[in-house]
Amino acid sequence: MRASIKRAGAAALATVGIAAGSLAGTAPAQAVPGVHNLQMIGGINCYWKGWGPTWDNLPGWRMHRWMGVKNTGSQRMHGVTVTELFGAAKSPNFRGQPARSLKPGQTFIAFDTTWEGCWPSSISGYAIATETEDLLDNWGFWANVRQERGDQSEVTPGE
Repeated sequence: MRASIKRAGAAALATVGIAAGSLAGTAPAQAVPGVHNLQMIGGINCYWKGWGPTWDNLPGWRMHRWMGVKNTGSQRMHGVTVTELFGAAKSPNFRGQPARSLKPGQTFIAFDTTWEGCWPSSISGYAIATETEDLLDNWGFWANVRQERGDQSEVTPGE
C-alpha cells in the first residue's frame, strides 16, 4: 500500500512538473507581439459591367466576392490554410518558396469569384498556421448589405 501511495505521489509531481514546464515554455512565445500574425481580408462588391470584350459577355450587374489572408507579422508563417465556412480549404503555393507558407507582408487570395447579378450574399472564413499567434484577426465575415436604388421610371407596363 505504501508503494502505491509513493507511486501515485511521484506521478502527481511529475504531472505538475510537466504542466509547469509547458506553461513556462509557451509563455515567451505568446509574449512577443507582432512576430507571427495572420490577418483575414475580404469583401463583396457589386458593380455595373458594360459591353465587351466579346458578345457573350453581356452588360449587367456583377457581384465580386473575395477572401484571403495577409501575413502582417515580421516572420514567415508556415502551414497556412484559409477555410471558407461550410466550404473549401485552400493553402498558398507560391513559386520559389515552401508550400503553405507566407513571407512577411505577403497576401494570398484564396477565394475570388464573380457572379452575374447582384443579390444579398456573404463570405466568411478563418485562417490557421502552425505558429503561435494572436487569433482575434484570423476570422472574417463580409456581406453586401448596401441597397442600390434602381431607376424604375424607364419601365412602362405591358412592355
